[in-house]
Amino acid sequence: MPNSTSVKPLPSTVHGAVLVLSLALTLPALAQTNALRVASDVKDIRIKALNVLPKANGSTSDRADCPQAVMKPASAAAKQVAAQGWAVMADVPLGSASSGTYRAISFAGRLEAGTSATCSITQGNVAVFDNDKLVALAYGKSAEDTAIGTLTALEGGAVRVWDGDMVVSPVGDLRVDADGTVRLSKIADEDTVCHGRAKVPTIYGMAIDKARKALAAKGWKPVRGGPNGEPRQSALVKRGLVETENCAGTGLAYCDFSYTGPAGKLTVTTAGEDDPPHVVDYEVKCR
Repeated sequence: MPNSTSVKPLPSTVHGAVLVLSLALTLPALAQTNALRVASDVKDIRIKALNVLPKANGSTSDRADCPQAVMKPASAAAKQVAAQGWAVMADVPLGSASSGTYRAISFAGRLEAGTSATCSITQGNVAVFDNDKLVALAYGKSAEDTAIGTLTALEGGAVRVWDGDMVVSPVGDLRVDADGTVRLSKIADEDTVCHGRAKVPTIYGMAIDKARKALAAKGWKPVRGGPNGEPRQSALVKRGLVETENCAGTGLAYCDFSYTGPAGKLTVTTAGEDDPPHVVDYEVKCR
């Protein structure tokens, strides 16, 4: 899948002040975090200003099942995360040049392999660093949920946060507000792509027949696909979805649909055997 590579979020015993106790620190240590303003508009994910990164629970075997979802740390910030025993999944810049030198790093404590090269990710978190100093941490509501997985950078400095389910979905956009607040907000209504030359509406979770109408309103036109011999593709073409490019005959039944616009090519991916299937991701290749 284009954007979605799909380990427990911070255990509930390490939330807030209790986190300090789990690290054998005193309460004043937590009070020494900087004055960074943080906020979350996403129900199941919390974010706190924080300057101490906890160690991962469990063993390295908890994080060995899905090597395709784990990256080799490159930045100083990501290396700090890895040094605490976490699996680093993404490391992307956050904010604009005027908002500072933030980086968002997603990491997790447990990855469990699934079908079709998927992973179930628990203990997922997002650390926000200012240069090489931790300033905030986002985490799920319990140690067993799959609230946070990987990240993708968006144009304009925002960062999309994906969940850790087998078939991943976006859960929110991390951004820096004009007043400097680091905020996890709901998914934007549309994404700007190709350096502002095109827009893609929010089509995640939409049935593909409804998604293609929303895309058409933004200038994306279907491109007729070629036959690949899969009955599912033929059935979708007969429904009028001539842009069906290919479908997998096994696993999670992924299908790709192709569109073109003034800025480049758009590939939309669906999953599942619903008729019609629902969108799980998209990828744009700019001209």
